[in-house]
Amino acid sequence: MIRSSKSTLRFSRKGKLDTVRIFIEEYRNVVKQFVDMLWEQEKISNLLEKETTDRVDSWLSERMKQCAGKQASGIVRGTRKKQEKREWKIRELEKQGRLKQMRKLQRIYDQVKVSKPKIEQVQPELDARFVKLDLENGTSFDGWLTLSSIGNKIKIELPFKKTRHFNKMVK
Repeated sequence: MIRSSKSTLRFSRKGKLDTVRIFIEEYRNVVKQFVDMLWEQEKISNLLEKETTDRVDSWLSERMKQCAGKQASGIVRGTRKKQEKREWKIRELEKQGRLKQMRKLQRIYDQVKVSKPKIEQVQPELDARFVKLDLENGTSFDGWLTLSSIGNKIKIELPFKKTRHFNKMVK
């Protein structure tokens, strides 16, 4: 089960925020490289092979590149899947004789050109390999979020305050 909660970075110092921005910018760059590579392939697996991840030039750790590759794979596969579902539904509507709905969906299908997804706003989807949550601390903050295994020996510790949504999830 995937659980997530949003928090603010307003309690972080400028240096930490700059490090987070640099990391996110590089992560997006890596995802873009993977999307460009995968877009040309016919069959795409969920997890990318090492030879594919090695073709990406980045200072991110191999783990982080693997994570970015998995996210890029999901983006590309999802983009293609939506159009495939429309195509399948058109055939089903035709078999059922529901021609009005079929023509309407066919117009949508014809108008939508499957194009390479834009990833300028993609956010890193990190798993337990990269994120550690510390709720037992002696500071004025409710907790600390530690991001590690990023690359270049970077480790980012971010303070946060709990939200109602966060408290519901922790119970």
